[in-house]
Amino acid sequence: MNGRTLILMLIAIAVAIATVTVIKNRSQPTQTGGGPKVLVATVDIPAGSFVRADKQLSWAEWPQGSLSPSFVTTSNHKLEEYNGGVARRTILAGEPITDVAIVRANEGGFMSAVLIPGKRAVSISVNPTSGNAGFVFPGDKVDLILTHKVPGGMLASETFIEDVRVLAIDQMLDNPENKAVIVKTITLEVAPKQAEMINVAASLGSISVSLRSLSSVEKKPIVSKTLSKDTDAPSVTDDGGYSTDNDVSKLMDDKNSAHAKVSVYHGGAPEQLNFR
Repeated sequence: MNGRTLILMLIAIAVAIATVTVIKNRSQPTQTGGGPKVLVATVDIPAGSFVRADKQLSWAEWPQGSLSPSFVTTSNHKLEEYNGGVARRTILAGEPITDVAIVRANEGGFMSAVLIPGKRAVSISVNPTSGNAGFVFPGDKVDLILTHKVPGGMLASETFIEDVRVLAIDQMLDNPENKAVIVKTITLEVAPKQAEMINVAASLGSISVSLRSLSSVEKKPIVSKTLSKDTDAPSVTDDGGYSTDNDVSKLMDDKNSAHAKVSVYHGGAPEQLNFR
């Protein structure tokens, strides 16, 4: 075998190796830079929870051959569109996001997707004082307090609903910057019976909200003065309570308030009766 033949054989072998390499590369999906980017969950997202797009979602390359038309891709959506949305169902980490998996805040049916099955959404009017000075955010838990006059003219304040979730403040269902916002309405997630109670309470007097702790379990005793005239000591209850004008002002107490005095005669002996 002369040198020329050897060179030709080496060239032929090199061409064959190059051809096999090209064919092999073309038969495999491109791992970086070539596939479409699909929106996926980076953590488990429970059903009905608000979505933090920057913390719970990200773009990931996806093989072209397994791309579903329902997947959210960079060609038809932006990541920011899903911030503040609500998961219709539980989404697992690594799962691609579809068009129907998350309801965006500007889409119809958003509020119904937020509600737990069996619950209702009810809005109440508030002012800077009754609305907790703007420090109530969506997702917080609150108690509702009714202030009204009871029979006899006594002014009373009582907690009538406890531990309900705030769905929205005004038209905002999220507050990503966590800044205090003075609002006019607060929308709450309540049971059907509680929705009826709120409507009645709005007619009886004024409703204010009391912000609860973020702790999952909270059992705070509510201190209120008993209506018994036998003692001036406050009573403590674990399941709601009330306060009256006597609890707030000593001038409203029977011992210190001005009385109208009436003399009643029984057989010539006068008896003094005092009336508020």
